[in-house]
Amino acid sequence: MTNEYHGDAQHVVQAARVESFEQHLHFHRAETKPPERPMSIPAEPTLLVDREYEHHTLHRVLERSSAANGSSDSGSGAVLIALCGLSGIGKSTLARSFAWQVHERFEDGFCYTDWHGHPVSGSAELARSCLRKLGTAERELPSTDQDALQLLRDRTRGRRMGFVFDGLVHPRQLLKLRLAAPESMILFTSQHGAAEFSSDGVSSIDLEPLSRDHAIELLTRITDTDLAGTDPDVERLVERCGHTPLALEFVGRKIRRLKHWTPRRAAEWLADPAHGREMLLDNPEVRDTLELAVTDLPAEQAELYRLLGAIPCRTFDTATIAALLDTDSTHAADLLYELHAANLVRESEPERFHLHDLVRLHASEHAGALDPRDTERAHRRLVTRYRRMGAHADRAVMEPSRLRVAGDEHLVASEGNPFTKPAALRWLETEFANILALVHHASRRGDHETVLALCDGALWTLHNHHKHYEETLRAFELAIDAADRRDDRSAGARMRILRTRVLMECHRFAEAHAQALEARETAASTGHRQVLAAAYEFHGRVYLEQERYAPAVGLFRSAWEISERLGKPRGMALVEHFLAQAHSGLGEQEKALEFLETAAARLADFPNDWRTSAKVKLTTGVVRQRMGLHRQAVEQLERAVAELSSHQSDEDDEKLLFELAAPFEYLVPSLRELGEPDRAEKCLREAVAIYERAGSPKAERLRAGTA
Repeated sequence: MTNEYHGDAQHVVQAARVESFEQHLHFHRAETKPPERPMSIPAEPTLLVDREYEHHTLHRVLERSSAANGSSDSGSGAVLIALCGLSGIGKSTLARSFAWQVHERFEDGFCYTDWHGHPVSGSAELARSCLRKLGTAERELPSTDQDALQLLRDRTRGRRMGFVFDGLVHPRQLLKLRLAAPESMILFTSQHGAAEFSSDGVSSIDLEPLSRDHAIELLTRITDTDLAGTDPDVERLVERCGHTPLALEFVGRKIRRLKHWTPRRAAEWLADPAHGREMLLDNPEVRDTLELAVTDLPAEQAELYRLLGAIPCRTFDTATIAALLDTDSTHAADLLYELHAANLVRESEPERFHLHDLVRLHASEHAGALDPRDTERAHRRLVTRYRRMGAHADRAVMEPSRLRVAGDEHLVASEGNPFTKPAALRWLETEFANILALVHHASRRGDHETVLALCDGALWTLHNHHKHYEETLRAFELAIDAADRRDDRSAGARMRILRTRVLMECHRFAEAHAQALEARETAASTGHRQVLAAAYEFHGRVYLEQERYAPAVGLFRSAWEISERLGKPRGMALVEHFLAQAHSGLGEQEKALEFLETAAARLADFPNDWRTSAKVKLTTGVVRQRMGLHRQAVEQLERAVAELSSHQSDEDDEKLLFELAAPFEYLVPSLRELGEPDRAEKCLREAVAIYERAGSPKAERLRAGTA
């Protein structure tokens, strides 16, 4: 034997066999103090808002597990709890808060480890990390993985300990630890969804973004300012932050640092993707978590993630993804739900998904890894889908034969329309933000054909029923520019005409007149007489809206004469209706009735255009009322109500509902003149209710007239 020993000891005796003597070794270990209770938790968070429900759920899980383990065999293991959700949702903050609430109940120790940005090789690495936290010296750590796992089980068996593993990319590695410590707890945070662990004995909680009120409360606390919850700029800012604590804290600290910043300034700043990337750089733990999550994705899922970062659409359904990938909807749904399980996409409603802004920025950075040719083909498939669906929706809602100078007839001519009118309007409203994004993206790319097709089709159709004034005006500006760059004067005139209408509705009359003059000049240079007729008509409507009836009459007559030469009876009827309104405004009621009668006669050949027919009845009632013929006025106005009501349903559009209010409103004075105050009050209530539902200021004005 050698004359050496290892370890700490006192009163050492060394002996060996010397001739006939037998000697023995005796080691007496040094007296050691019992190990101190290991305790490692980051500082308690000070900016936790809401999460009362989640805290209650965590405590309930812990209590229920303790009660169950107390009445079961000692072989049961530690309780496993998962906090799940996308990066930046507040998982780590909640984990730290809960750790501080419960750490004292774990008398043998509490260990918190942060794994953000650290790829873990396996369960043994986690076991060694725990052993270090428990005071195990590095030289005593087993060299083999199995021995490391076994040593951790031995050290924790029968003890009451708490472990938190924050930011694990592969939390399933924890499941192999299998600590035989029924009074212990293992809590981990995960980018994956809670459903991922439902069959593994894990109690999982999915964290959702903060509510509107709690998001504003958090922003108020961070900025140390009094933010009004009713301020639309504050609401827009919390929306831009996705109601997520990390984004709110980032922008809130910036507002507090830059004293001159307002919520509006912050929201505008955050809307720039370059500034959003600053948020990612400022939060490396989020970036690292996303990096590891994406690295772990199978090839097809990783390709879809990158493509989602390359397209301008903010939301998407399975059919859109199927078009993007050139696959079937079933396979597209499989890939989307895999990304959803990894909390890289969110499901805002059944089978409709979106990326959180931080995730979108990260995905856009990864989009550069795609082959540019593959990206271009995918983008073209996406654009074609929106143009096709937009063209179908346009034809389901608007008159199929209406003037279209940039339509997509070739995309829809050979297939049936998948939409009913209500379904088309729902699709247009749902996809509005995406259509706008595609218009802007196409404008930047120089894809002028797509800009014109989406504006003349989908956006104009939607505007006729659901109003989005500023966004639509900006899109039509881009469409005018696209037409000019293509030197397509017909399309240029058409888009100027449509923009005139929107400006008129906004009562921006000076701009509307200037735009209408441009439209007339451009239309005249094309020789396209139908476009020129429309230019005259829309300019006349600007004057009509201003109650400047004489110039309106002249423009309407020019439009009517062109429609007559072209043999367009419906176009003539539309202009005759406007001429009637103008002549009535001039006090020429008999002349107005003549135009209304001819308009009604022409519209009889167009039974599908019941809306214009109802408007003619409404105007006829108003003219009769101005003539003092109240009984005839009531008859016409009630016919207008009946016609509009017969086409109304719970699924119908806001425009029809709004139009129904006008005949009720005009019925009131005639019924009062006829000595029917009860019917008059009932009609007034109907009109007020409709205007209120539509959010119109007319409701308050009419209500004031009820006294």
